[in-house]
This record gives sequence, C-alpha cells and structure tokens, in this order.
Amino acid sequence: MTWQSVGVMSPGEMGSAVATVLRTHGLRVVTCLEGRSDRTRQRTEAAQLEVVPTLEQLVTTVEAVLSIVPTVDAPVVGAGIAQAMRQSGTSITFIEANAISPMTSVAIEQTITQAGGRYLDGCLNGGPASMGGSGRLYLSGADADSAAEVLRRYGLGVEVLGSHPGQASAFKMAYAGFTKGTTALLLELTLMAHAWGCLDVILDTYASSYPEAFRLFTTHLTTWPEYAAIRAQEMVELTSTVEAAQLEPVMAPGAAQIITALAQLTWKSQESPDQAALARQLPLRELIPLLAAKGLRQATGEPTR
Repeated sequence: MTWQSVGVMSPGEMGSAVATVLRTHGLRVVTCLEGRSDRTRQRTEAAQLEVVPTLEQLVTTVEAVLSIVPTVDAPVVGAGIAQAMRQSGTSITFIEANAISPMTSVAIEQTITQAGGRYLDGCLNGGPASMGGSGRLYLSGADADSAAEVLRRYGLGVEVLGSHPGQASAFKMAYAGFTKGTTALLLELTLMAHAWGCLDVILDTYASSYPEAFRLFTTHLTTWPEYAAIRAQEMVELTSTVEAAQLEPVMAPGAAQIITALAQLTWKSQESPDQAALARQLPLRELIPLLAAKGLRQATGEPTR
C-alpha cells in the first residue's frame, strides 16, 4: 500500500496535530473546510494544510481520509465522504479515528463500503502535543497492517489491534471510560468535600496518596469546561458498548450525568468566549469552588448547607 496524500477531517485541535506530524514527515495532507468554524480555519493555516473547496474534490485528491471529529459528528462525516465517493466514482480508504462505540463504527463501515470505499476502525490515544511522540493511533480491520506501515513511515505511532472493525473502538471505549470515569468520580467527591469544608485537605491527600490519578484529574478537569459536551457523548457511546456486552452499565451513565451537568452549567453562551479557556489556568482549589458556585453541586446531587 502506498499513499501520496491523505485527507484529515477535520483540523481541530487533535486533527491539526495529527496532520502536522504527517505533513512534516513528507506526506501531502489535504482538508475541506466547508461549513467549518473560523477557529478551525485558523488551525488549518497554522498547520499549513492544503485546502480544497468540496468533499468531492477531497476524495478525488487523496488515497485515504482520517476522520478526527467530535463523537457526535462521526456518522455525519462518514456519510459525507460516502456521498462524495458516489458522486465522483472514487474509492478511497476511510479511517474512522473517533471515540465511538463499536456499533457506531460498524454502522459507518456499512455506509463507506456501500459507497465502494475501504474502511478501517481506529482511535487516538494521547493529547495533541503527544502525537509526534508517545501518542498512538490504534487500528483494526482487514487492511490495518498495510495502513499502519504507511502511516508509521510518516511519523505517526500506530498499533494494530486486530483484523475486525470495532476492536479499536471497543479499546477506545474501555480507555475513555477509565479516564473520564475517574475524573467524573473525583469531581463529584471534590465537590462534596468543598460543600463540607475539607477541599484543601482532600486534594492534598489525593496528591500524596494517588499522584498519577490526581495528575489525570487535574489535567482533565482544567480542560473539561471547554470540552465537557464532547466527553459526555463519549460516555453515552460507552453505555451502549457495555450494554452490547450484555452487562448492566452503572459507571458510564453516572459519568455521563456528571459531565453533562458540567457542560450545561459551566460556561454560558452570553459569557466571554475566552472564559472557558481561563479554566486551564486555574488551580483546582479555585476551579472546584467556581464550578460549585455556578450550580454544578446541585446538578450532581451534592448536599447543600
């Protein structure tokens, strides 16, 4: 398998990071910005990506498309690429790299293959800054080994999980459930500690007793005010994945409830668009009382005093 160019949909924070790794290692990277925000356009310019005006032109320009979008947008992107392939009579490889359930992945696979394309199930682990180092793209599917070999040549860390679509998505759900579930649990507990006046002591105790879990909590919570809605949708996908395994989901719906409350109550549209980004700079001792003051304590069922 040889690729001269790939498309990335879309160059948001993670998509532009992956695209930059591929481009700086010599692969032509193309995107389509139809309907995208000014922020995405700015990231595209910063990543020095080639832009085409339509999805139909994109699929006739590249050999493969990487879909790196918010969870809820994944089926829409798959359907758009499938329609573009039909209209152009082109067949490309579609790599689904989002935090979705195996069932959603299989549904997108059917959409792509019915349009004549080839499909790979995938997911990304690691933050945007890690994509040129420790970050990984996990793949599963019939052509996973060949695709992994190509992408590794262009600087991306890739691991193949198996030959069946859905395996990479199941892996992502298991991992996302751990990271988001742990953070949701600690958020609920620290809101409770704040309500009872022992926040500082419990934060110090977490930091000394469980430093890795505390680091995870700190890293995630300070970015969640911006991305809580996306994280909540991941927990909805996880709930479906657990049910498909004939298990009774408990943790995933609870995490979804807490994260949804954060998404709904944190930064209102009438507030400054920069206010959410300020949360990244706040220490937990300031951020948790701020979230409580905005009403998250009541939304998650904490006692009021």
